[in-house]
Amino acid sequence: MDRLVEETGHSVDVCYILVEEYRRFMYLVGSTGETLAPSPIVDEVWRLHAEDTNAYFEDFCPHVIGRVIHHPGDHPPFEDDPAYLRTIEYYAEEFGRPQVQFWPDPDFASVRISKILFWGSGILAILLALVFSSLLFAGFGVLLMLITLFLNWKFSSLPLRTSRKGGAT
Repeated sequence: MDRLVEETGHSVDVCYILVEEYRRFMYLVGSTGETLAPSPIVDEVWRLHAEDTNAYFEDFCPHVIGRVIHHPGDHPPFEDDPAYLRTIEYYAEEFGRPQVQFWPDPDFASVRISKILFWGSGILAILLALVFSSLLFAGFGVLLMLITLFLNWKFSSLPLRTSRKGGAT
């Protein structure tokens, strides 16, 4: 756990959550028998675990998973990887909807468009409030902007990619 905290820069509490997400991913890999792909942050946990060869190859894989699963090294970007989409589908079936902090939506275009629509709607409501001198429009516009800010804060509270001491990945 100490190494994970050191490598990722996250708190111990967040690292415990990351380990749990990693365990869930490995359960899916072991139980489906299919090629699945982790999220960037879960891949970092997997990489660190696989580097500890005794703990990973001699204890975890044979006793917990039932077979050895090799870390593939380099993955294609998760946005373009059909294995990542399968992972998200299996995860949702088994554990419920994954948290976007750990399992980002590969469709960033829709996320960007929804942000633009929220901000645009808020600004439009405020402009309508100015034109029609309406507190209702102003309140609605402010509410939309506050919701957008909150969601942006909530979903960006944890970095999706890790930064190593030597630089960003």
